[in-house]
Amino acid sequence: MRLILAVIALALAAPGYAADKFPFRLNWTLYGEHAPFFVARDKGFYAAEGLDVEIQEGSGSGTVAQLVANATSPVAYVDAATMMRGVTNGMPVKAVGVTLQQSPMAFIYRADAARPTKISEIKGSRIAITAGDASLAIFTAFMGKLGMKVDDVQMITVANPAAKEQAVLGRQADALLGYFMDQGPRMQLQTGVKMGWTRLYDMAGVTTLSSAIVANNDWMKDPKNQDLLKRFLRASQRGWQYSFDNRAEAAEIFRKSAPVFTQEIALLEVDGTMTIIRTERTKGKPIAWSDAGDWKDTQDLLSTFAKLNAQPDINVYFTNQFLSEAPYLPKK
Repeated sequence: MRLILAVIALALAAPGYAADKFPFRLNWTLYGEHAPFFVARDKGFYAAEGLDVEIQEGSGSGTVAQLVANATSPVAYVDAATMMRGVTNGMPVKAVGVTLQQSPMAFIYRADAARPTKISEIKGSRIAITAGDASLAIFTAFMGKLGMKVDDVQMITVANPAAKEQAVLGRQADALLGYFMDQGPRMQLQTGVKMGWTRLYDMAGVTTLSSAIVANNDWMKDPKNQDLLKRFLRASQRGWQYSFDNRAEAAEIFRKSAPVFTQEIALLEVDGTMTIIRTERTKGKPIAWSDAGDWKDTQDLLSTFAKLNAQPDINVYFTNQFLSEAPYLPKK
């Protein structure tokens, strides 16, 4: 297999051959969940599909979804619940692959001031959040399911993820809303402050589909773009499978683009990510393949508790048609 990849790479590097440029915007600044995309790039999986993929950082799912909608970034990585809200507001976007299929959202707090760890501690807590934060939709649903409103906590809005962390470390906030496999372990290892976290799912059984690759609907109408998308998704699926099977190496590859991470932090984040890539409905299915039942459950939760305008046809949110079956190898 390595010989085949080497031959393909040589062929693509031959004079006169130009790989197709493919910009891909992430939801946030770099963290371990993004590692599989860098694996796909650095292992030559994108090159084997004739793609030159530029991985760009983002500034929040709400902002990135808008960039997809106006075709500034026609393909990007966005929180599914945030995308769904955009679709109900007329955004011409759709998920073409869902890599995180369970919500990683959690309260993350200092272990020496652990709050909230249970439902009775939620009211009155000071919660740090960023503008356009992907956590807001599921947090609203979480509060609604518990018979509370977002106003029952003190939301402290800050400029960026680093400011969220500093607010908690500096005790200006009790907790931040973030991914259990990201901020908590990293903050602990980087600062020496022992951290704790409680997943919303563990506290109240609240979960939704999470991170998804989304694309602009009008952009997808072009057959040439459909071909580009299939090739990009196939190589990305391959990157995710390789990362699942080779987690330490995936962490090492990721660190080339994110040198602020230690190997320990990167591996913790990759390991945590790989625990939530499927639901009961998608076991045995290709990576990133999503089930209509999980989309309906997500919509039901958000429409009941977070004022999402439910759509009669769940298929407006997603398609699996551009995904490939394992082992996700280039078409001959």
